[in-house]
Amino acid sequence: MPPKVRISSTMINKLKDLTSNNTGRLFGVMSDNSLTVLSFALNPSPDDEDVIKPTELQLNMPAEIDLCGILCVGECQEDIPNAFKDIDITDNPLLIKYSLENNHVLPYYYIHEKLMPAPELEIISEAEIWQRFSYIRLRTSLPMVTQKCELTEAFQTTRKNIASGSVGFHFPDSDVFLLGNDSESREISTRELANKSFKNIPGYIDVIDVTMFMRMTNELSRESELKYAPVLQQIKRPFESLQFDLNVDTLSLVGNNLTATQLYSILVEAVCRSLRLLERSLMQQLDNDLLNLPEIMHFKPKSFVHFITIPYPTGISSEDMKRYRKKLHKLLAFDLSRPCFKRGNAVKFARDYKPNDLILQPHKAIKSTLAGQTHISIVDGLYAYHHYQQDSFNDSGWGCAYRSLQTIFSWFRLQGYTDQPIPTHRTIQKCLVDIGDKPPNFIGSNQWIGSTEVGFVLETLLGITVRVLCAATGNKMTDLNWNLKEHFDTQGIPVMIGGGVLAHTILGIRYNENTKETQWLILDPHYEGTENLSTIVNRGWCGWKNEDFWKKDAFYNMCLPQKPSCF
Repeated sequence: MPPKVRISSTMINKLKDLTSNNTGRLFGVMSDNSLTVLSFALNPSPDDEDVIKPTELQLNMPAEIDLCGILCVGECQEDIPNAFKDIDITDNPLLIKYSLENNHVLPYYYIHEKLMPAPELEIISEAEIWQRFSYIRLRTSLPMVTQKCELTEAFQTTRKNIASGSVGFHFPDSDVFLLGNDSESREISTRELANKSFKNIPGYIDVIDVTMFMRMTNELSRESELKYAPVLQQIKRPFESLQFDLNVDTLSLVGNNLTATQLYSILVEAVCRSLRLLERSLMQQLDNDLLNLPEIMHFKPKSFVHFITIPYPTGISSEDMKRYRKKLHKLLAFDLSRPCFKRGNAVKFARDYKPNDLILQPHKAIKSTLAGQTHISIVDGLYAYHHYQQDSFNDSGWGCAYRSLQTIFSWFRLQGYTDQPIPTHRTIQKCLVDIGDKPPNFIGSNQWIGSTEVGFVLETLLGITVRVLCAATGNKMTDLNWNLKEHFDTQGIPVMIGGGVLAHTILGIRYNENTKETQWLILDPHYEGTENLSTIVNRGWCGWKNEDFWKKDAFYNMCLPQKPSCF
């Protein structure tokens, strides 16, 4: 009996963005006799050159996400059964026909050389996927010593050793060891592993962490095994030698009902898949005089339900990778208006968080209930909270607008729009001097800046445009409700507000139709304490503020940055 078909609602929404006939490949995960289709990749046009084929993308997927079927959009057809030849996750590959006219999704299984309608189709949300599955992140370092001309053979040998059962795995948060399929560990489910691992830090992704170690000796000695004296052969000739540590960082998507002992083969496959991905990256550089070791990065674009792993060669600039990113955008049906695969877009994992790191998205920790018909518009994407006294720099009493600017700048960095570092106070001051807005003695001073200067700096350093909103008095702030709502709905970028009083950062706005009350989500840069999320939220340094927050006798200017169109 063919498995039940589930399709990610995120993928359904992405299909609705397609406007022309096309074909592609489907990727999904098998679990509990159900096939959950998570994503698709489009086939390149026959006229396109130097493209990424959908089948090549499987190495970039977490282990257990495999090629599972083909996609036909509109009136396009595929050569069946030839189109199914690369699918080995199931004996009954899937075909989905998607109608551009009415958005209907029709699934079929290929059974006994015939296309048969699939059983009832279930649409599954991203939240439900996270309830059914968890990600396991495995990191390890493997020493590689080989001749340059034998790099492929070295990778093959490494994969063979790992697949032969000579490795073990350790889950540090639950102290569980896997020493092969006949594990000596106690039985524990993936869900229990997740509960012991997850930290729920805003802005960071929770995964189950695992490390790998190599077995140095056999478990049992075999007396019958023949023993030979070692033989050393010496050959003198010139050759190019490579010696490096290969950093493996790989993901697996596993069902929460699996036990730890069932994970061994999955983790082995994850490492082998990552090694093939790293090998491909290095082989593409083989003709270069210098090999740049790949740096593994994981990405999860907003309109994508699972991670994509990309090995970026170290030392290669973002501009040098632009052509590759463009091919990825085209393959995965992303437009070219916003970055998805730049270094700044790489996800941050909870294990990588350090106590003194800047807090990301502190507003996510606010617990609030929405009464009645409340409309809310809020910042979209990651940002870092910048405030007084950070970086061992004393700007208390004058640096609030600088810190608000840094918070906004962090949004552009974390969305991949720029690779520039967060500007320091001195960098901001120098920028204003360079454009002629301030005299030379402004550099190194303790003089404050306002929303106008913040806009100048953002426009100069990021090459973006900025809108300005003005309120003559605090009680006129509600007149600008629609403008702020539109900004957060279309741009999603933090807003700096200043004027005749202290500067703040606006992260969102909400309006209650029943009470006619407006509230603003405020991030206060005047906080001088440590990076303590509970203190910041519980004491109101990040929180919803009522209309009386604005002084009635003060004017306010708001700086609304606009997104550039780039990838």
